[in-house]
Amino acid sequence: MNVEFEAVLTHASQRTAGMEYRRVSGQRYLPVDHCREQWQVELGAKHHPRGVLYWAPAAARAVAHTVERPGAVVGGFSALALYGLPFLVEGADTLLFCATAARSAVGGEHSPTVRRPSRAPVSTWQLHHRGVALRAAAPADAVVQALQQVKKGEHRWGVVDVAGRQPSEIMALQLVDCARRFLGLSVREIQVAARGKLDSRWLKSLLASSSCRADSPKETEMRLLVTALADRYGYTVEEQVPLIVDGKVVTVFDLAIPELKIAIMYDGAHHLEWKQRKKDSSITIKMTMAGWTPARCASETMFECIRLIEGLMQKSSAGQPG
Repeated sequence: MNVEFEAVLTHASQRTAGMEYRRVSGQRYLPVDHCREQWQVELGAKHHPRGVLYWAPAAARAVAHTVERPGAVVGGFSALALYGLPFLVEGADTLLFCATAARSAVGGEHSPTVRRPSRAPVSTWQLHHRGVALRAAAPADAVVQALQQVKKGEHRWGVVDVAGRQPSEIMALQLVDCARRFLGLSVREIQVAARGKLDSRWLKSLLASSSCRADSPKETEMRLLVTALADRYGYTVEEQVPLIVDGKVVTVFDLAIPELKIAIMYDGAHHLEWKQRKKDSSITIKMTMAGWTPARCASETMFECIRLIEGLMQKSSAGQPG
């Protein structure tokens, strides 16, 4: 499998005079304009257990450290970054498994976390990046390793409060949702990879609450919040519900409460673009004409949206909390 990313790693001996770089590893550097933005770096460090600032993208760090440690296998979130998982991977320590390592080491800005492989079997994939060969834990195994990192508090990020769920459980659900949605992993593949590595009861509960339809970690949070409300008031929640007008699909709701005809949509950053805003306005009009109540939100307005939905449930004659 070929691994592609925009950032170009440069060996220390090949740096161009007058160009500004940031060091990634012992001998590899990145041009500053290939590094992450400052707000992204600071946000990751805010939640990092040791406050480490990672300027280089996770995939670039994984390649740089692996090249300098022949025979090492990339694991966990680092492997998922190589596979192109678009969320959750940045800000995590680079994780390498190395059979020749004298002892484990905790990583930092310019060094990886190194561990000796466990006795539990792990499948690996052969990867290539710009002519360089490296090995990484297979996608399902990498997800299991990443779940272990989450459970141990080795990698974390900000999540909303959801009644009855611990932050680590929400993070684990977001991870599994992303792996199923963007890497195409099945529940069965994750279960097989997790045998003997994760608590089976915990994993069973996690997978039962997961979805392959969430387009972002924020949509996972929205689903959990809305589902908690629906359970309280006795309603059902459906995912990816199409709005069909005159035989044509106008849009697909992220979530819907069919009994009340509430359509819930989480708007990511691309919804701020002028062309998309015009399209969204037209969709909202068509939704309303079809009898649906639109409940649209972005990250900053998620809880306003939740209050709107709960208010509509309370007003319904059937909306008596259990």
